[in-house]
Order: sequence, then structure tokens, then C-alpha cells
Amino acid sequence: MAWFSWVALLVVVAGAALAAYCAMQFTTMPILFFGHIAAMLLCWWLMTSGSVIYAVAKLWSGSRDSARTFHAAIQSAAVLAAVAGYVCIFSNHRLVGGSQFGFDPGNPPAKTLHALFGYIVLSLILLQAFQGWSKFMGLQACNMALILTTFPFTEALFVTLAGGFLLLTFLAVVIAGPAGKSVASARPKQRVTRPCLMADFN
Repeated sequence: MAWFSWVALLVVVAGAALAAYCAMQFTTMPILFFGHIAAMLLCWWLMTSGSVIYAVAKLWSGSRDSARTFHAAIQSAAVLAAVAGYVCIFSNHRLVGGSQFGFDPGNPPAKTLHALFGYIVLSLILLQAFQGWSKFMGLQACNMALILTTFPFTEALFVTLAGGFLLLTFLAVVIAGPAGKSVASARPKQRVTRPCLMADFN
């Protein structure tokens, strides 16, 4: 399925471009705050890409074991990125004397919800890392889209970033889900030939 591989590659490349583009919007922020954003963007990209590559790797190699090993390595890197992102924002809040749960006076409700939701997402990511349960990258994408509402982006930039995260995550879930797996595992039927026998002409 050549087209399936190309779609998967497009999701991976578009995800990397979107994560880099979003990170560029925060380069003037304090280093720990920027580190949190960059690490969480990397986590999202690794989660979506790892799931997509897992589906495609099985198609390419035909070996589930090798695909699982590659997938596990990428998802483990995603967990490390998530932990690094949390350490950055935790350290930043300590440095400025802010609440670790977003309860600072005057904080927009979306920031408080983002902080609380972030703990849920991080817990599920860690749970997934140890249990191998279903993917929670959709929650990560929703939480990222939520916090973007608190920044003074133009409407076009907000729609590009938030819509991009949600759309690419949805595509990754489709590719890595049951529908994508059935497409990836489909093989064109081979025509069976047999020797011509004299009996065929009788």
C-alpha cells in the first residue's frame, strides 16, 4: 500500500513542521517556560509519529516484533520529553513563586484548566509507559489547543496551530487504529497459476 506509506510520512513530516512552527512563537519567553513548551511539543510529535511509524513499520518489515521495538523506543523518548517538560514548568513556577496547579490570582480559567489537565495527561502517559495501554495522545493535543487560547495569537495563527495539532493527531489515531491496521495488513491477491493439462481441453 504505497499511498498508505505516503500518508503516514506526510503526517510525521507535517507534525514536525507544526511543532517547530509553534515553538518559534515562544522563543522570547524565559528559558524554563520555553523548555516546557518545546519538550511538550516534542512529546506530542513523538507520540503521534511513533504510533504512525508502528503501523507502517509492520507493513514494511512484516515483523510485528521489530515494529514494536521501534515503536517502544520512540514512545519511551516521548515519555522522557514529557517528564522534561514538566520539570521545566515546575522549576519555572518555583522560581517565580507561582502555583503548581494554575491557581495564581488573575490567571485565565484556561490556564488553570491546562495545568490541572496537564497532570492528568502526564499521569496517563506514565501509566501507558508502564502498562502499554491505549494511546492518550488525543488528550495531549486537546490540552495543547486549550492553552493556546490564552496567548495573544491572531485568529489565523490560533486556528493553524490548534487545528493542526487536532487534525494531525486524529490522522495518527486513524492510521494507528483498527482501520489503519486493516489497510496496512491488506495484501493484493496474487493470481494462482497452474500447469496447463490436457484434460482442460477435453
